[in-house]
Amino acid sequence: MSEKQKTYHLMILDNSSSMNSVRDATISGLNEQLDSIRKAAEDFDNQEQIVCFVTFDTEVDTTQIWNEKIEDVKNFTRTTYNPNGWTALYDAIGMGVNKLRNQISEELAERKANAVVTLFTDGDENHSREFTSATEVRALTEEIQETGQWTVAFIGCGDEDVYRVAQSMGVARGNTMSYDAGIAGTTRAMTSMSKSLYSRAEAYSESLDNGIVNMSLVNQGMDFFAINPDLDDTPEIKDEKTNE
Repeated sequence: MSEKQKTYHLMILDNSSSMNSVRDATISGLNEQLDSIRKAAEDFDNQEQIVCFVTFDTEVDTTQIWNEKIEDVKNFTRTTYNPNGWTALYDAIGMGVNKLRNQISEELAERKANAVVTLFTDGDENHSREFTSATEVRALTEEIQETGQWTVAFIGCGDEDVYRVAQSMGVARGNTMSYDAGIAGTTRAMTSMSKSLYSRAEAYSESLDNGIVNMSLVNQGMDFFAINPDLDDTPEIKDEKTNE
C-alpha cells in the first residue's frame, strides 16, 4: 500500500478557571473526540491520525501531547485537565498553529498532510501577550486556510456573538458552533465536535480512494459542521465522575 496521508489534529482547548464548572463534562468530551479519531484510524486505512494538544489559561501549554499517533494517546483525566487562570486564546491559536506549521512544512509542501484545528472555549480572550489582536489571528488563519490544507473550526459559548468572534479570527460561519453554558451544553458541543471530526476524516478517505491527494475541495468547500447530528437525545448529566 502507498504511504498514508497524515491528518494532524491540533486540538486547542480552554483551560481557564471558568471551565471548572464543566470540568468532568469536558474531560468526557475530550475522550469522546479521541475515540472518534481512533475510530477514523481504524476505518480509514489510507490515513494516519496524529494528535497535537494545546491548552490555554494564563499561559499556553503545547507540551502535554504533541505529534503523537492516536494509537499512543492516553485518555484525559482530572490529573491531565485541571482548569485555572485567565484566557490567552489568541496566543494559543498563534503559538499552536505556528509550531505545527513549522514542523510539518515539508509534508504540507509535498501534499502528504492536512491539519484540522479545533478551538473550544467558554469565554473571551483576555490575557494574550504575543498575539494581541483578533486581526493578527485572522491573518494567520486566513493564510493557512488559503493553502487548502487546513481546516479551522471554532466552538464558543454564547449566542450570535460567538459567530462574530469567530469571523473576527478568520473562521467561517459553517465551521463555527455556539453552545449553551453548563454540563448539558458542553456535552452536546463535544459530541458534535467528535462526529464532525469523523466526518472530515471520512471525506478525506473518499477523496484519497478516488486518487485525489489535494484536499482543498474538502477543507475549503465542506463546512466542518455540515453534518451536524441531532443532539436532542443527549442525556443531561447531573453529576458525572472521572477517574484520576
